[in-house]
Amino acid sequence: MVRFLAVKTKQKILDAAVEILLESGFHAMTQTRIAQTAGVSQGNLTYHFPKKYDLLTAVVEECKSRVEAVISAPPKGEMTQEKFIAFLSGVALSKFMPRVMMALTMAVEDDPSLSIWFQNSEEKTRAKLRRAVNFLGWDVDDNALTKLRAAVIGVSNLHMQQNSAASEQAARDIIKMEVEYLIQNARPLQVEQVN
Repeated sequence: MVRFLAVKTKQKILDAAVEILLESGFHAMTQTRIAQTAGVSQGNLTYHFPKKYDLLTAVVEECKSRVEAVISAPPKGEMTQEKFIAFLSGVALSKFMPRVMMALTMAVEDDPSLSIWFQNSEEKTRAKLRRAVNFLGWDVDDNALTKLRAAVIGVSNLHMQQNSAASEQAARDIIKMEVEYLIQNARPLQVEQVN
């Protein structure tokens, strides 16, 4: 029972830290604020994370695992072009993905090993995009997928900066145009290629 409470408390601390990170950025992640948000004492926080570096490392790992969950999630139901566009728009317009990716990008300066994680994440994302395009019956090269990913990241950042109904609509429109362009320039998939 004690072990379960310790794990639960540690997760509460991590959840609070991620919440602060997403709402206010790394600079706002003080131990005092995290403890208050988590509803634990400062001593309890330092018991689980003796140094701020320990806490930051755990937050980065938590964020990475949450990003991995989004990247790895299988599409629900049959893939259609509309579902693909809706998925990409959902990722770009969510509060979570753009903010956590921005925070992880900023953390690269303190933890260069994150660069390797970003490279692996890029490969996994490209593979997921390829599977979705393959399910639509098309084959595309890596450059086209990288361009699509860059467009999603770009509109995500613009919407995060402007945070308006107009920026949301612009993001949806740009993603739709990019997917349509991708499909127009794709090659029909050979039947044996679909896995």
